[in-house]
Amino acid sequence: MPDFSKAVIGTVTEDLSEYVAFLKKRVLSEVCEVPLKPGETTRKVMRAFNKSADLLGIRLARIVSSEDNVRFKVVPKERRKVNLSPEARRARVEKAKATRASKRH
Repeated sequence: MPDFSKAVIGTVTEDLSEYVAFLKKRVLSEVCEVPLKPGETTRKVMRAFNKSADLLGIRLARIVSSEDNVRFKVVPKERRKVNLSPEARRARVEKAKATRASKRH
């Protein structure tokens, strides 16, 4: 086990001001394609965009894109709610159980 008494704990925060400024100008249902700078990864950039979107109270949906840019759509903060009848819910659960069981064998 590591020696936790010698652990160095730091708080490095990324400057999200550029991301926040960009997202403030966006409107609902807008699709954005942002090119990456050299050395940036799509994962890092999308994490920064999602943190910024959370600060602004909006939500982003990632869209498949190439390795040199990221694409996303500004979507409503509330996720879509599906109203299922109890019978439909039971049928969905049974189907999922059957699918999992067939994949185990």
